[in-house]
Amino acid sequence: KESNSPRRSVFGSTLQDVPVRMYVEAWQQKIERNGRMNYSQLSSNKARGDPLVNVIIRSDGSVEEVLIMRSSGRADIDDAVRRIVHLNAPYAVFPKNIAAKYDQIEIRRVWGFDEGLKLLEELR
Repeated sequence: KESNSPRRSVFGSTLQDVPVRMYVEAWQQKIERNGRMNYSQLSSNKARGDPLVNVIIRSDGSVEEVLIMRSSGRADIDDAVRRIVHLNAPYAVFPKNIAAKYDQIEIRRVWGFDEGLKLLEELR
């Protein structure tokens, strides 16, 4: 049976696909570097949790979707996460070895704003 849904790699810490892991690490470094410069003021109020966020990147480097899976409890932080993702787009086009397997990559991370922006893999 043929499916029209995109081929997607969904992952967290169990990812064994080295090229995808390298792509995600480069994406994460870009987000942390640029997000830290623009949103360091968000760390001032600790009365919140760190949001759990899924970001879906298309093979051309554009953003398919930003899903807040668990809110921070603060609208300004949840909005900042969405802005950071969109401001830094487009991301790198998937290398051929990744694009041959996937149309999209879904990146799930906990976003911490305590001392600059840090993206962490969700602990299960």
